[in-house]
Amino acid sequence: MRTKVERMTVSGGLIGGLLTNPRMRLADIIERNAYDGWRLTALTPLSGANVFMVFVSLVVLVCTLGMWTFGAGYLLAFEREE
Repeated sequence: MRTKVERMTVSGGLIGGLLTNPRMRLADIIERNAYDGWRLTALTPLSGANVFMVFVSLVVLVCTLGMWTFGAGYLLAFEREE
């Protein structure tokens, strides 16, 4: 049994809100891996629990006047038989 983990990040701010569709992006990643024989076993949302990263994200958001910042995302765990 082989396993792998992929990280999917999302954008925040006004640009991220208008141009990013996390549900479609997540479905694309899962579909691409399923085509290659991988099976999704776990989906874990990433949170900005780190105080420093929350601060940096807010600074970027303020510096771009609310237009963009990096968001959290998801960790996806896949496995397949060898």
